Amino acid sequence: MFSNLGSEIINFLRQLVIVIPGLYLGVVLHEVAHGYIAFKSGDPTARNLGRLTLNPVAHIDIFGSILLPLILILFRTGFVFGYAKPVPINPSRFRNYRKGIRYSSLAGPVTNFLIAFILGCFLGLYIFLIKISQNPIYLELLKISEKISENVLGRESIITSGALNIFLVFFCKIINYAIFINIILGIFNFLPIPPLDGSNILATFLPGNAMYRYISIGRFGFFIIFALFYFARIPLLWATEKIYLSFIWTLNLL
Repeated sequence: MFSNLGSEIINFLRQLVIVIPGLYLGVVLHEVAHGYIAFKSGDPTARNLGRLTLNPVAHIDIFGSILLPLILILFRTGFVFGYAKPVPINPSRFRNYRKGIRYSSLAGPVTNFLIAFILGCFLGLYIFLIKISQNPIYLELLKISEKISENVLGRESIITSGALNIFLVFFCKIINYAIFINIILGIFNFLPIPPLDGSNILATFLPGNAMYRYISIGRFGFFIIFALFYFARIPLLWATEKIYLSFIWTLNLL
């Protein structure tokens, strides 16, 4: 019993190490992008409150940044999701009210997709360098990358030996998951459900009071989001994997 418990703890810690870098990049840069574009649009609130920083402590939300990812790992959902404290924005300080809301909201998910694209290019270079070093482990790395939903959190083990190869596989999984989580964050935040970013973007195109009535749905939004998260998890993962495969296009060159 204790040996099984020990292996479970080790597996949990391993998954945690794989997840943390991607979550950090995803949620922190997402919020910093919101605050930075808001600042450039005339609202210095985020800067004045010290939120334009890469220090994760300034952005941690106890539930969204710590408890939710831990719960998803413990229940072996096959993926991990999280969020940071929303960056405070005062739309009344925007030089152009609608454009300020639109572009500051757009900044977060666009940043997530940009991170995923850059990491996808880096992943291709990483595996290419291993390939030209004539290390056959690159074939295993391709297998991990091309079957992301099966391999990223280790549901399908890759058998290898040697400290170097184990490190190369582990680092590959970290990159894979960082790409995967940023795509999930990008897709999820583009959904037009208040208070997600997609709803703010859509609201800025609505006429008159329709904009404010639509945004006011946000007080019920989290119930809608959790219901969607529960019932539409499989389609969300399917869409994420399809986009992920397009972001690792560099592997097709190997």
